[in-house]
Amino acid sequence: MKMRPKKILGALLRYGISLLCLFYAFHGVPLGDLWAVMRRFPVLPMAATVLAGFAAYAVMGVRLMFMNPEGCPPLSFRSTFCASLVGLALNNVLPAKAGEIAKAVWIGRDHGLSLDTSLGIVFMERFFDVNVLALLSLWFMWKLGQVRTVCLFLFCLAAGWGVLFLFRSRPGWGRFWEKLPLPAKMTDFLTRFTLSLVGQMSPRRLAWMTASSLVLWAFYALQTGVCLNMAAGLGFSLPETVAVFALSSLGMLLPSSPGAIGVYEAVMLTVLTAYNVPRDQALGVALFAHMAQFIPVTLVGGLVFLTLKPQGETEAEEAKIVKEGAKLL
Repeated sequence: MKMRPKKILGALLRYGISLLCLFYAFHGVPLGDLWAVMRRFPVLPMAATVLAGFAAYAVMGVRLMFMNPEGCPPLSFRSTFCASLVGLALNNVLPAKAGEIAKAVWIGRDHGLSLDTSLGIVFMERFFDVNVLALLSLWFMWKLGQVRTVCLFLFCLAAGWGVLFLFRSRPGWGRFWEKLPLPAKMTDFLTRFTLSLVGQMSPRRLAWMTASSLVLWAFYALQTGVCLNMAAGLGFSLPETVAVFALSSLGMLLPSSPGAIGVYEAVMLTVLTAYNVPRDQALGVALFAHMAQFIPVTLVGGLVFLTLKPQGETEAEEAKIVKEGAKLL
């Protein structure tokens, strides 16, 4: 199948940015010095960094459990945890939306949910993650005195929530796709997806998503703190640790290859050197932090994907669903 020029340019941009970031990160750092830095990291704190990450993935599974459609029992933890691991693993090796679609397909097959319903669940999950990232950005920008940037972020957040609450107050507006000149199949999917999304907007569901998302991101921050202060022994204060975590998380949003290879290292390196950490030590910390987030979950998620198949459609039908979902998104 031939790739469209737009897709080729997008891929070149993403991988080009990753290569440039890798060059920036490793430039001027002798590999011998880098290895000497990483060899000094104690084993137990390194293991604790990885375990903190898996604790966060478990919280992610619990968060999904209670995003069940109205009138349905909670989703099973086994399914949501496995789906989360598989989604994270695929996001590390494939374009980002592949992991989210795989997660939606996994949950849908396990619980007999349609693709639009399960995608609505995953979209709402991602929407709350974006909100937490936005709050981290607001905190950091406010700390720097960037009031105008804070106002812009607040406006974008308010606009997103405004659209969702508008659809919630007027469910009939979720059918506006029917008025657009789109293929009937796509129109039907987008209509059902919008209505499914609106179904997630109950006060109880919003309260659960807010609380569970804050807990989840607290575990992500804990993982960074363990890495910086226990494994690397940098002795950062809590505000400094949160600042490093916020900026490195925001760096993951930049266009890059799957897994943000190169981009994460460049952003983390820049932040740590701003706190007067030597360049070779900063790069060693950045590499270990990224490896702790990348390698274990990719291996475990890949193993889950290969050995624990959800119940439901055949593999051929699953592939067809994923292909159609990718086209729609």
